[in-house]
Amino acid sequence: MTNFISPLLERPGHSEVPHNATREHILIVQVEERIGSVDRVVGLMRRRRANMHTLVIGRDAQPDMVRVTVVVNDSEVAVEHLVEQLRKIVDVHQVEYLTTQEAVTRELALIRVKSSADNYNEVIETSHLFGAQIIDIAPETVTVEVVGSMEKIEKFIEALEPYGIREIARSGRVALARDTAAGA
Repeated sequence: MTNFISPLLERPGHSEVPHNATREHILIVQVEERIGSVDRVVGLMRRRRANMHTLVIGRDAQPDMVRVTVVVNDSEVAVEHLVEQLRKIVDVHQVEYLTTQEAVTRELALIRVKSSADNYNEVIETSHLFGAQIIDIAPETVTVEVVGSMEKIEKFIEALEPYGIREIARSGRVALARDTAAGA
């Protein structure tokens, strides 16, 4: 029997990179809105074994275009290689590669919290402290919507945990490049 090293353990661009050299990168991909175009983009990321944290797909400002925002935790070498591969896809019009410092990011979370007559006002006050909105009130729960940075949402979830969280739905991060012309 021969010794076989699984290809899952090594990826191009990773063999020389220390494990602690990974960090978050944001890719914004503008894709033509055609059947299979987004599938080709996501398929390439899966084949390249990109370590995706969030994947958000939505309309772009340009007609007939889709905006794919991906947060990837990987080495810079691997992400640059991924960007070059994405640019080769026919339906891709633009790939923007940003670090977390070069981007403005936001995430949306809907959180269903247990509530009773005893803690109803406390849940609402805590929500207002974080700039969250109450979007649904039921006899035993309150559903809250919060928008902000990943850190803000994590802190808000921590603040609601003592009341009992029933369900959380998070959107993943959307991003825009910081406007550098604003300071000029």
